[in-house]
Amino acid sequence: DVFSMPQRRIEAIMGVIRILDFSTAVEVLQANVVQFVDHITDIVHGLLYAYSGSPNRNNGDTLLVVWRLPMEKSNEAVSVHSAPGAGASRVADMAVIALTKIFAATLKSRVLAEYSRHPVLQSRLGSSYRVGLTFGLHQGWAIEGAVGSEFKIDASYLSPNVSIAASIEQATRIYEVCVLVSEAVVQQCTPAMAEKLRLIDNVRIKGSKSPLQLYALDLDYMNLEVDKPTGPLHWNTQQRYLSRQLLEMEKMRKWTTPTPIADSFEACPEIADMRRRYTSEFQNLFCMGYQNYIEGEWQVARTFLTRTQNMLGVRDGPSGALLRFMETPHEFEAPSGWQGFHELGSLDDP
Repeated sequence: DVFSMPQRRIEAIMGVIRILDFSTAVEVLQANVVQFVDHITDIVHGLLYAYSGSPNRNNGDTLLVVWRLPMEKSNEAVSVHSAPGAGASRVADMAVIALTKIFAATLKSRVLAEYSRHPVLQSRLGSSYRVGLTFGLHQGWAIEGAVGSEFKIDASYLSPNVSIAASIEQATRIYEVCVLVSEAVVQQCTPAMAEKLRLIDNVRIKGSKSPLQLYALDLDYMNLEVDKPTGPLHWNTQQRYLSRQLLEMEKMRKWTTPTPIADSFEACPEIADMRRRYTSEFQNLFCMGYQNYIEGEWQVARTFLTRTQNMLGVRDGPSGALLRFMETPHEFEAPSGWQGFHELGSLDDP
């Protein structure tokens, strides 16, 4: 009951999800935009439930989602959907894979593919337009409680960390990536999951006391095909109940099986398809360019990052973002007193 929800400080992983090109979709789809958003929300909520997350707030084009972490010296459940005593690292791994699966499910959805083929949307956004999402993920404290009045009251999470998560999501446009994750989340992940994330910058974000490293989850959405047609589904009350029971069993299996969550990440064919383009050679070259960038050797960093920017057959956004920052106004010379980080606002959109 939200009215009796106690106000308390919790540790949580907070995610901000944004529907891309939303204002154009509203203008073109008009009243049908409600069904459009409902279908995306259905995908998001279903996979959040499967991976022990909770939807919190929907502001039209953005959604706030939360994974509560276990309190220290407590047997408290990790979230309203999880098993008692579950480890924080497992929760962090689940948050990363949940966002990845939401991204894939959105791209594969036949219903959303039909929307993307709307002739007016294609004329405005291009013939290759597909419904897309971007994600920002951060971890920190928040005050959980009921906020509102006698007319309307909601369960809310109040914290500067929510704003940081929103800033990280907004930075996906600067780095031209779909998923950005803060170092606070990566440090919580298991090593097997953390190694799947690419360190791309070190920035100071408003609301954070110290610089934060940003990591990208490399995903190539062009490699995913839309699901093939299936027969019509005729749901009844019993089928819905059985489906919910199967979802619950599958969710609990994630907590009881000894198999690491990172293994299911590797085993997912859709994720493998989206990551195939990003070779070990590319990863190693980018890492060398990034290390030289951090250490102030910007001429050397320029050589590596210029190569990685175009070696995949598509433009690599993080390489381009770092090159733009070093070039203007610095002309590839690290400024005096360079400490290996900069203000996030000092990078412009491409």
